[in-house]
Amino acid sequence: MWPRIVNIIIGLSLMVIPTGLRFEKTAADNNHITGPVVITFAIISLWEINRNVRWLNLATGWWLILSPFILDLSPSATKIDVSAGIVIAILSLYKGNIKNRYGGGWRSLFQKYPLHMEAVEPPDFKPADRESLPV
Repeated sequence: MWPRIVNIIIGLSLMVIPTGLRFEKTAADNNHITGPVVITFAIISLWEINRNVRWLNLATGWWLILSPFILDLSPSATKIDVSAGIVIAILSLYKGNIKNRYGGGWRSLFQKYPLHMEAVEPPDFKPADRESLPV
């Protein structure tokens, strides 16, 4: 949970820093867009069931690392964006504790016997046996 909270703080600081340091318009716009994106992905990935949303912050971190060179930002904006991008990317690699199982996700749609069906029905139960059950 703590990596997500740190990413939320970094996202908030990305939105505030351009005003305090008087970044040029391009750098300020870049931070005003990526800051809320980082916050959104970090808040969504706080819950165990949505933990994989953290991978989207990896992409956002890479954007912050590369954007100063693509957008030709000032040296101060470059230092802040690259350092924030590195920290966001590293923290998004941390999976965290997952205490429960939630049915297998999208992968379960394409399995013959998904995990959530095994939890409800006995393991030797086959879908063909459903027709013989009384209604």
